Amino acid sequence: MFGLRTSWTKTKLQSVGSDSGPNLLNVVVDGNPVDLVENFTYLGSIQTSDGYCRSNIARRIGLASSAMSSLNNIWNAKHLSIQTKVRVNETLVLSILLYASETWTLLANDIKAIESFHMKCQRRILGIRRHDFVCNSGVSLRTGLAPVSDWITRGRNAIFGHVARMQDNTPAHQAMLCQVELSVGRPPDPLWKRPPGRPRTTK
Repeated sequence: MFGLRTSWTKTKLQSVGSDSGPNLLNVVVDGNPVDLVENFTYLGSIQTSDGYCRSNIARRIGLASSAMSSLNNIWNAKHLSIQTKVRVNETLVLSILLYASETWTLLANDIKAIESFHMKCQRRILGIRRHDFVCNSGVSLRTGLAPVSDWITRGRNAIFGHVARMQDNTPAHQAMLCQVELSVGRPPDPLWKRPPGRPRTTK
C-alpha cells in the first residue's frame, strides 16, 4: 500500500515455548525461505526459544560488571561518602543490571547469580576484602541496599498496577484479567484486593 516491502533475507522465525517440529524447519513465504533462530537480541534484551532469561541475565551481569570496573576511581576515592558511592552504584550499575527485569522468568539459580553479583558490588564499594570475613547481612546493613529481588518485585508491581488501572476494553487489561482468573479460578476483585486471611490453596 505504501510501497514498503519485507526483506525476507533479514526476516527470522522463532518458536517460543514449544518444539520447533519439522514444519518450522522449512518455512517458505512467497518463495522466500525464512530461517529459524533459537535466540535474538531485541531492544537490548536476548529473546530465547525456551522462554527463560538465563542468557539475558548473564549478559546484563556482564554489562553491569564492566560498568562497575570502569568506576574504580569512584570506589577508591577516600573523600566520597558511602552514601554517594551507593547512589552512583544505583544509577550506573543497578540500572544496567535490572534493565527490563520486570519481564524476566526467574529460577532459583538465576536469583542466586543476581544476588551474588549485587553483594560483590556492595563489598567493592565498601572496600571489603575476602579475608575481612564480613557477613552479607553486615554488608547490606552498611550500604542500606535491599536485595535485588525486592527491586524486581517493585518493578513488577508497578507494571501490574499500571495495567490494572487501564480501561476495561484495553487488550493488556483484558489479558491480565484472563490470566488472574486462570490462576485463582475466579474473576479478580474489581478493586484488585484479595480476601483477608491466608489463601485456601496455593499454586
